[in-house]
Amino acid sequence: MYKSLKGESQKVEWKRLICNNSASPKSVFVLWLAIQNRLPTKDRLLSWHMDIDGTCVLCNQVDESVEHLFFSCDYASAVWDTVIQKVGHGETSVSFTEEITRAAKKCRRGKIRNKVFSLAFTETVYQIWLQRNQRIFTSKADPATTVVNRILFNASSL
Repeated sequence: MYKSLKGESQKVEWKRLICNNSASPKSVFVLWLAIQNRLPTKDRLLSWHMDIDGTCVLCNQVDESVEHLFFSCDYASAVWDTVIQKVGHGETSVSFTEEITRAAKKCRRGKIRNKVFSLAFTETVYQIWLQRNQRIFTSKADPATTVVNRILFNASSL
């Protein structure tokens, strides 16, 4: 009866990345919004006809989007590269969506190393989002090394 009432739903590959994550609830929520492309990034704000500058505040080079902000931005790349290297999971992928796919696959495996990776992945997205907001609202952002240390500290709590 439950299955009949529930109906068919689309399966998503990142379900375990969100549901089986021991990161803070705030960071899991921000990751979920980023995966859904629902964060109020500047490209979305511009699509709502808001009168703002669309340039990324972290690198001041390219228009801000989820893909750019969390992956191809120079600031974010510095954070990602160091976190991925420290957690010991090779190189970063070509795009944010590929990195989400890789993190989701790692979550399916029960090893502690993969749980640390998913926690670090989630915290990295969250910390980059916090730095972006801090730069917008206070005109300051922490150096990438400080952010990496914060992420690794949170990931080591597992």
